Amino acid sequence: PPPPPPPPPPPAASGASAGAGGGMDAVFAALNQGEGVTSGLKHVKKGEGLKDRPVVAPKAKPAAAAAQPKAAAPAKPPKFALEDKKWVVDYQVKNSALEIVDAQPKHTVYAYQCTDSILQVKSKVTLITLDSCKKVSLVFESSITGVALVNCTSCKVQVTGSAQTFTIDKCSGTQLILNKESLSAEVVSAKSSELNIIVPGATENDDYTEHPIPEQFVSKYVNGKWVTECMSHTG
Repeated sequence: PPPPPPPPPPPAASGASAGAGGGMDAVFAALNQGEGVTSGLKHVKKGEGLKDRPVVAPKAKPAAAAAQPKAAAPAKPPKFALEDKKWVVDYQVKNSALEIVDAQPKHTVYAYQCTDSILQVKSKVTLITLDSCKKVSLVFESSITGVALVNCTSCKVQVTGSAQTFTIDKCSGTQLILNKESLSAEVVSAKSSELNIIVPGATENDDYTEHPIPEQFVSKYVNGKWVTECMSHTG
């Protein structure tokens, strides 16, 4: 029999494989050049071209929201009324026509947070109290127990009849105007400043005189106990 035919030739390499092989050969050939690899690169000086680059502005931090001022509390309505046995005078502002005429001895008067006002009590009452008032003038006839001022500023009190006790607590700029019938009254003050008492002269023709009440005291330990005296000012 005749001999078998020879085997067919190997298939030719595809274009992609040939291209890939040629590309890798070119890369290895370029690397084998050594320093010649960088001969075609452009030399750039330090800082060259930076001026042409866009400058990115830093983002500004959002401003803190401004604190909103607190709204002022609405003014409370004034009050002037007799409640049971108590005359209530509250939140009066710039009122010079406050008069209590038909009060009874068993009644009390309580004025709270009044400003720039004048209160007249033209009848005898048990007790009159000014609480947290400012620039209030009180003119009263008589008080059985007395008159009390608490947390008041720049208030004036004048008695036309009689009173036994005046209590001044945590006040500043208080002025008491006494008559002859009330000169024997006690004035009790605590934590107060600028307290002045005005009294009539010896005769009707003499002027009233003003007496400041001491605010400072000196305490000394004498014979086993503390002795406190008003500080005297000289000069």
